[in-house]
Amino acid sequence: MTKIKNFRIPLRAREIARWLKKERGLEATPDLEVSIEQLIKEAKVWIEPAAVYSTLTRQIAEKTTTIAFPDKAIAVSVIAVSIGTSIHQKRPEAASDPVREALLAALEQEALSQAVQFVVRLLQDQANEEDCEMSAPVSAQENVVVSALASLVGVQRIGVELVPTAPEVPSCVRVAWLFWTPIGKGGSRAPACRQAGAEKAVA
Repeated sequence: MTKIKNFRIPLRAREIARWLKKERGLEATPDLEVSIEQLIKEAKVWIEPAAVYSTLTRQIAEKTTTIAFPDKAIAVSVIAVSIGTSIHQKRPEAASDPVREALLAALEQEALSQAVQFVVRLLQDQANEEDCEMSAPVSAQENVVVSALASLVGVQRIGVELVPTAPEVPSCVRVAWLFWTPIGKGGSRAPACRQAGAEKAVA
């Protein structure tokens, strides 16, 4: 398993505005755009990205997870990311201000998406070295599945404690996975990185 912490992620105002329109019905206005830009500036001290991930061969993953594999996939990388608890804690405080709460919710989703994409780029480099291509990341929806996969990769190593009796994972955490599929010759070869068990910390 690999752990990384304190990496930088971009926050895209356009994507935040798109989420607000799609999920909360808020149309883009000059005032809203100013609020988004201001929130992004504020959020620089709130967001503490961290991730832990592991690549499993198909044989191991099918025994230890409920992930359904595509026909030609030979391995899967499971990712758990956290952006820290600050935004998660601020959302209830903003309950009396629907626009502020929506902005925080959108910010949280954008930060999680960018944290996942950061890890995806690292995995894609590994996949290229192994003559494999990677699928788009799939995010788990069911709390039981999310909790099981988060435990599998050791999400506690990035400061997230799961309650055994409560499968719900905090909104500041996202779990996703990507499949490895061989390209060219040697199609049955599993990625060598499945054996990488040492931690990798990035300050």
